[in-house]
Amino acid sequence: MSPVEAAALLNIDLQEDLEDQIEHVIFELKQKIYRQLDQLLLYPKWFKEIEKIDRAAKVLAVKWSPSKQNETTLLSPKPEASDHHLPMLVLFNQHQLQRKEMALRFHQAQAPIQLEMLLKAWLEIQKQYVQYWSRIEVPSTEVQLTAQFDPQVIFLTLQELKEKDVLFVQDLSSTAIPEKLQAFIAWHHKIWSKLQAA
Repeated sequence: MSPVEAAALLNIDLQEDLEDQIEHVIFELKQKIYRQLDQLLLYPKWFKEIEKIDRAAKVLAVKWSPSKQNETTLLSPKPEASDHHLPMLVLFNQHQLQRKEMALRFHQAQAPIQLEMLLKAWLEIQKQYVQYWSRIEVPSTEVQLTAQFDPQVIFLTLQELKEKDVLFVQDLSSTAIPEKLQAFIAWHHKIWSKLQAA
């Protein structure tokens, strides 16, 4: 790949400051990924995008100067994997905290290798989380793969179930599952089956 091809690939101008332009390309990609962080089926696409930016940046001799923050991002431990034996509300809250931490690290990262490492670690955590929820059988519920769920609604639903002593996934078999939670679980079923088939 020539510098001209690399610039065309990233849609940037060789006459302008390359680092600024590539930072902008990365910023836009990060925004797009962040908005769809829960859409696991898009991750292969994101990895290709990151790899494309990295290849083009190398051809254009762009050097990533990791700040202390970015070094911390790489060296700090990965978020803990979800524990399948936790009560639903505890697991949900733990996952929300992990997601917040991941989003902060992702926002701070600049170099493509950092973005890739964070996304790969997050993907593994997400897979475990999806598997946890997909273990529950729910009545057939129509749900789109692109569905997004309001964390506050799910939290309140799980809180209500907790007040009725419905704490663990196996407890759901003895109670009527609220409609919002049914859709949430059905979505995880759908995602898990797609991940298994991939």
